[in-house]
Amino acid sequence: MKKTLTWLGVAVGSLAVFAGAGFGVTLVNKDSLATHMIAKYTGKSNASSSSSSTTSSSVEDSATLKVAKSSNLDSILNNGEYNGSAALATGKKILTSSRGYANHAAKNEMTANSQFLVGKIQDTINAGIIMHLIDTGKVKLNDKLSKYDSEVAGAESVKVADVMNQASGITADTISSSGKTKSLVKEVNANATFDSTMQGTFADSRANTILQAAIIEKASGESYHSVVSDLIDQLELSDTAWGMKNKTVDYYRVDDVGSASKVSNSTLDTAELNRLGSDQLVSSPADIAQMYNYLFNSDYVSSSTLDKVFGQASGHVAGFAVNGDALSLTQAVGGGRNRIEWNLKQQTGTFLFSNYINGENNLSSISKNMFDYLK
Repeated sequence: MKKTLTWLGVAVGSLAVFAGAGFGVTLVNKDSLATHMIAKYTGKSNASSSSSSTTSSSVEDSATLKVAKSSNLDSILNNGEYNGSAALATGKKILTSSRGYANHAAKNEMTANSQFLVGKIQDTINAGIIMHLIDTGKVKLNDKLSKYDSEVAGAESVKVADVMNQASGITADTISSSGKTKSLVKEVNANATFDSTMQGTFADSRANTILQAAIIEKASGESYHSVVSDLIDQLELSDTAWGMKNKTVDYYRVDDVGSASKVSNSTLDTAELNRLGSDQLVSSPADIAQMYNYLFNSDYVSSSTLDKVFGQASGHVAGFAVNGDALSLTQAVGGGRNRIEWNLKQQTGTFLFSNYINGENNLSSISKNMFDYLK
């Protein structure tokens, strides 16, 4: 059922939102995602909320793109002998296709709704949220980390931008694979080391992802889980869920003679893939495409902030490898691979999540063929 955000006539400064799942009436913070969406899609904010009329804004109709299966993408995936699920964000809609099996033993076919491990894709989601917090005045890129976590090594030297870009010089080897953000932050604080010579240099670390979540919690005044859940709920991302233990596709490694073996869950539970314990996401290509369409859009993050972060950037920034307007991300997942390419200017992108690579790793050429389809 579609959730609808409804703006009701109430006293100045108050805003009530009825959530369709029986949560009753709750007051909404003026800087919350829900309020932002009401202001964006009705043209009204809680600062001008005395009105006798009722204005409704359907989030699905306004903030999300229509998702449709594409026979053209089917052909591209078949030609590439691809095994997985894919999405193409065209700027106006999201096209999907899938090929192969989510579970070979049971012969469960891959679908557009199949869930995958997203790993460090979560860093890019965190970056989008942090950039929105910059726009609301709650965070600055040059803020010292100590403003949000004063107990971690290097907090007085490291900046928010360093943490967001995985370039803080902070590492922590002993962190639990489970637990929510708050408990993981305590572990980072207790075990982290800071190498000042590495500050400003990209070096992927799970500690940075956890510290990104800590910044979001401190700046928003809400739990990380709550902030991201709000985003998931408002965009109605039905294939996105919490925790690596959630049902995902099975992953396989293919040896030199073409024999595939299933990768165990314990093997997949690595610091590279399990970034945030209980607050780690699993998702589908279409859901992540929907999220990118919202997060990296000048309606959610201002053009000036996007330009500050990406405009003169090169190398690794905000979870991406950056080349002008072209952002990309790749990560091995067991015997499979995730690949995302996103064009900031055109608001288009390819999302390829594979649970095994059969022979040549040709996701790059498949992605190129998907972009060529838009021309």
